[in-house]
Formats: sequence, C-alpha cells, structure tokens
Amino acid sequence: MKLNIYWVLGGIILLAVLLLIAAAWMKKRKLQKLGKEGEKQVSRILRRYARPRSYKVIDDLYLPLYDKTTQIDHVLIGFFGILVVETKNLKGEIYGEPKKKDWLHIVGGKRRSLYNPLLQNQTHIDCIRYLCGKENLYNLNIESLVVFTQKKSTLYLPNNLPIIRVERLRRFLRQPRFQQDHNFDVEQIYGILKKYEVTDKKRIADHNKNVRKMAKNNS
Repeated sequence: MKLNIYWVLGGIILLAVLLLIAAAWMKKRKLQKLGKEGEKQVSRILRRYARPRSYKVIDDLYLPLYDKTTQIDHVLIGFFGILVVETKNLKGEIYGEPKKKDWLHIVGGKRRSLYNPLLQNQTHIDCIRYLCGKENLYNLNIESLVVFTQKKSTLYLPNNLPIIRVERLRRFLRQPRFQQDHNFDVEQIYGILKKYEVTDKKRIADHNKNVRKMAKNNS
C-alpha cells in the first residue's frame, strides 16, 4: 500500500514539474512572438517607405563583431546614408538616461535591468562603419533610432533622444534629411553588408543563446 502511495506522489510531483516546464516554455514562446511581431510592424513601415525611393532594407542582420556576432533589427539604406533601427516590444515602465549602461524596466511590479538600447545601437553603428571601412568606404552618414512598439508601455526618458513609438515612425521618416541625396551608393552599401552577413546557423544559435543568458541574468 505504501509503495502505491509513493508511486502516486512521485507521479504528482513529476506532473507538476512538467506543467511548470510547459508553462515556462509557453511564456518564452509568447515573448518571442511579441518581439517578432514588433519587428515585423517596423519592417513593414520601413519597406513601404523604401520601395518607391529605391532604398534598401535589411532585417534581422547578423554581422561579425570581434570573435562573436551582433544582431541588428533593421537597416535602412538610402541616398542620405544609413538608418540603424533597434526595435523594443516591452510592456511596463522604462526609465533611463542616455549615457547609463543599464536602464530600469518595471513590469508586473517586478524590477529588471535593461541594457541601454542607445548604447546597443551604437555598437551596431560602429560595426557597420568598421566593415565599410574594410571596403574603403568612409564618411558615411549613419543615424540611430530606437522604436518602441508596445502600446502598454510608459517611457520615462529624457526628451530629444532618438527614441520614438512605432506610430510616429512614418512621420519621422518624412523629415527632409531622409530625402536628401548625399550621393551614397545604395547598392554598394547593401552589397558590403550582405557580404559580411553571418549566415552560419551555429554562430547564430550561439548568439541567441548568449542573448537569452544575459536576459535571464538581468531578470
């Protein structure tokens, strides 16, 4: 009789563990889906803007960075230069300063650390400049932009930062400076970035694993 009780208890514990694992997996998949939806929304706007102007857009671009890789959400290439876009689909409250490495993200009463997306995007810009320099292409006009796509978020950030909500992206792109022709060769820049693009699945998987590990440590 005791043996049967142990088996039942063991089965209940195993079932509870499996349910916890399944719940964690579903939560992770939901967050990934939300993030991808935000990136798709930004990509659609960028591509609609780029198409009639013969500009180019690259989404989800992996580039070599030292002995690792860096991932860029969106790159808009035009006659004006390059716009590097980092997309954030985060609920809750976000507090930050332009030069602070870590920002504060509060969601559901839980406080967590968020790596400053402006610094994150600066790394992307530096990487692009370096790779273009290897191809003897210098003096590029490269701008940074962070786009928040989640409506259920409140941004407590200083004014005049290159940070907007997605509903302002179309108006942002209508600014005269993105219409100016600085004689940049769109196809040349596009070709350079595609030349150095990391497509190796193992390197991409390692990159994503490191990102998840960092996110877990900051949660």
